[in-house]
Amino acid sequence: MGRNGYGIPIAIVVAGLLIAGSLFLTGGSRGDGQLSTNTGHSGGGTTNAPFRTPDETDHVRGNLNAKVTLVEFSDFECPFCARLHPTLTRIVEEDEDVAWVYRHFPLSTIHRSALSSAIASECVARLGTNDDFWSFTDVAFANQRNLNDRWFEETAVSLGIDAEAFATCRADRTVLADIQADADEAISAGGRGTPFVVVVTANGQLAPFSGALPYEQIKSVVEQAKVN
Repeated sequence: MGRNGYGIPIAIVVAGLLIAGSLFLTGGSRGDGQLSTNTGHSGGGTTNAPFRTPDETDHVRGNLNAKVTLVEFSDFECPFCARLHPTLTRIVEEDEDVAWVYRHFPLSTIHRSALSSAIASECVARLGTNDDFWSFTDVAFANQRNLNDRWFEETAVSLGIDAEAFATCRADRTVLADIQADADEAISAGGRGTPFVVVVTANGQLAPFSGALPYEQIKSVVEQAKVN
């Protein structure tokens, strides 16, 4: 997939930018180090900043070689992200020409468990498999009120992850660095809240949208992205 810039002429995507998700706020987290989400950039969801092309190092659901990739920057504690999650699940299950990439954008100031949840998910991925990561993601969004240390450990163990190794991983600063890189990329791409999605079209163009858009709108965006 290429890096041909943002802003392809998809009217529904533009309309989607007007639908709000969780508000973006700067600040740090509690307990798991600090995530910096400060930005001096202002404006909407278009920029010429480089965008990391999805590859096998990403958390991918669906066919990585699909015509269209939906790169979602998300927050496990965001209610709008939880609303979007089953919609994107349905999209990739119905269409083999669509892949879904999950990247992190925890809004730590307003969601106290967002960063710790992201760290836990990354440790599940490091110690388990890509499927384990997505299993964790599914149950995390279904249990947003239960996101705490005990729940993280119990869920990881239920996926076959060793509890001691999981605890060691959660203290590994490189995990935080990876999450920080995702958050920085979201901001560079114009993300100001969650969920923030960058659609990578068949021709490698990038079309961002924000918020929990309904299935019909996202499906229409995907169909247009297949020929753009």
